[in-house]
Amino acid sequence: MMKRMVLGLISGVLLLGLSGMASAKDLSTTGLEEAFVDGVANCGPSSTIAGALGKSKDPGVQSALRNALIVEAADDAAGIGGGSKSHSDCIQKELTSRGYTPEELSALPYCVMNDWPTPFTSLGVCVRNHAKLEAGLNKK
Repeated sequence: MMKRMVLGLISGVLLLGLSGMASAKDLSTTGLEEAFVDGVANCGPSSTIAGALGKSKDPGVQSALRNALIVEAADDAAGIGGGSKSHSDCIQKELTSRGYTPEELSALPYCVMNDWPTPFTSLGVCVRNHAKLEAGLNKK
């Protein structure tokens, strides 16, 4: 009885380990998320939202302002924001140097706004899939 239990436990661990390895074969979408976070961190915020974020002690307000900064950075990365040109150039340079394509940059605003429950739940997956969809739709 003990041998069966040990064998069952070992089999379960192996099964879980192998399934984890199979699902982790494409980590490129995680790299997209990390590149976006790094780009925002390296270029900093471009508006007065950052000043308000630093002054507020309300967690709900801080969360809303943080999300607004993320949305603003995604717009700047796609070149559609009304922010400063230097901030847009900085974020675009950071992201393209980390492997973002122009199609992926243009998908960022959509994905940041529609990623639920937070802007980073599956940002890399959304960006990759949305960019492929747009590329397919734009083929003639």
